[in-house]
Formats: sequence, structure tokens, C-alpha cells
Amino acid sequence: MDPGPDPGAAVPDPDRVGEAALSSRATQVLRAAFLLAVVVFAWLSLRGRFDEVGHALADTSPAGAAGALVLVLLGLTATGVLWLRLMAALGAELPFTDGSAMFFVGQLGKYIPGSVWSIGAQADRARRHDVPPRVTVAAGLLFLGYNVDTAALVGSLALISGRLDPDWPTWVPWVGLVVSLVGLAPPLVRLLARKIGGREPSLDLAGTGAVVVLLALAWACYSVALVLLAPGTPWHDLVALGGAFTIGYAVGVVIVFAPAGVGARETVFVLLLTPMLSVADATALALVARVVHTAADALMAAGWSYAARSRILSEPRSTP
Repeated sequence: MDPGPDPGAAVPDPDRVGEAALSSRATQVLRAAFLLAVVVFAWLSLRGRFDEVGHALADTSPAGAAGALVLVLLGLTATGVLWLRLMAALGAELPFTDGSAMFFVGQLGKYIPGSVWSIGAQADRARRHDVPPRVTVAAGLLFLGYNVDTAALVGSLALISGRLDPDWPTWVPWVGLVVSLVGLAPPLVRLLARKIGGREPSLDLAGTGAVVVLLALAWACYSVALVLLAPGTPWHDLVALGGAFTIGYAVGVVIVFAPAGVGARETVFVLLLTPMLSVADATALALVARVVHTAADALMAAGWSYAARSRILSEPRSTP
């Protein structure tokens, strides 16, 4: 015989249930709109240049393109680990699979003009794990800052080495080097994080060293990928290619209204490499690199999102 209803049991408020369902539907619509916007702006970034991309890809060996894609995926993995470490340093340790899905799906937002959509998408997804949006925003800004800082550091070293030789004043790379090193100082990073996120991250010299190692791995992977994508490029041009890429990246982040730095990044990249490559070859390399990085971003987002969903579905459900 089934027991009757417990008269003392709480009765769900129909209004609150309706509001929750409406909020859930609105969230799903917003996420679908986000992904649609990513696709549209990614397409717009290459609109009118598909013939150039096709010719550039045709000149790239399949083995070189595949190797470059693997290297970019490895570099992106290093950045994902860094973001998770920064979240943990701010007191918001996340499961690796779920956290990676949050990060890489959110990273698709960089293809939307404005440079804030990635962080906003990550903050929205992190709320499922009761992480305050302010903390996720702080981690996102620290992540972006570390990327720009180390990109400027690598670019400055490439300029100082003479591998890149633009017509710039000789003091420019030295100033960039000093500013980059100061920007990595743990006390400064902790101060900025506390101002933004309301929490002081547990980042000391060892933690900063781990940040530098992870991003050095990422920049190295991206640089080697460029050599594989440039037919006939000798390996001693690796430093020049990596320096041009990192400087272009830093400039692309500053141009906030360009989705993923479209235009600005490639322009700087081509200008820095024209003493070494022809304008046509440098432009083709920039376009192929953008296609490879876009494909890698999409693969990481889809792969980790699938892994996170599979993990949730495989968890045994508790029975009442």
C-alpha cells in the first residue's frame, strides 16, 4: 500500500517553477544565439578571401597541415590547463572535463567583435558550479593578460635577437621586454586580481613559472606549426615566424572590435615577415594559419563539450 501524501511536505510554488523553466529556455536560446554568432562572424572574417585560402591550402602539404593542426591542438590544451589553474588559484577549482568544456566553448566567443564574449560565456557556464561571475571574469582577464604579456615577451626577444628586423627604433623591444617582465610580477598580478575578482589568487614565483612554461609551450607549438604550413621555409626562420605571430597576437587583442583580431593580427604578421617572405607568401601563410587555428578552436570546443556531456550521462542517477 502506497503511503499517502505527507501533509508537512513542501509544495512547489507554481510561479517559481514556471520562472525557472522560462529562465532555462531563455538560457538555451542565448547559447544557441551565441554559437550562431560565432559561426557568422567566423565566416565574415574570411568573406571574399575563400579563393586565396583555397590556393594557400593547395600549396600546403597534407602532412604539414595535419602536423600543424596537431601542434595547435597541443598549444590550445596548454592554454586550457592554464585557465583551470587560474580558476583554482582564485578558489574555484573545477573538474577537468567540465572546466575544459567551459573554457573551450567560451573561447569561441573571441570570434565575435568586442573581446568580452569569451569571458561572459565562461562565466555563464561556470555558474553551474556555483562560481561567482566576478571570479570567472577575474580568471579570464588574468588569462588574457598573461597571454598578451608573454606574447610581447616572445616578440621582444625575437626582435632583440635580430631574427625580426623591422624598421623600428632599437629601444622598442627593450621597453617591451622590461614591461613584460614587470607584468609577470606576482605582487602586481595578485593586486590586480584582488581589485577585479575580490579574491587574491594563490600565485607565487613557482605559480608564475608554471604560467610561463605553459604559455611557452603554446607559443612554441604555434611557431612550429607555422614552419610546417610554409612550404620550403627553413627551420632557422622559426624564431622570426614565432615572433611575428606573437606580436600580431598582442596587437589583435588590443583591437577589441575585430573578431579574434581579424585584420590587425594578419596585417602586423605580414608587415613583420615581408623582409623574409614575399607579401603574397606571408599573406597566404597568415590565412592558412587562421584557418588551422579556427578549425582547432572548433574541434576543442566540440570535443570537450561532448566529453562533458558523456560524463554527465554516464553518471548513475540516484533513485528516491
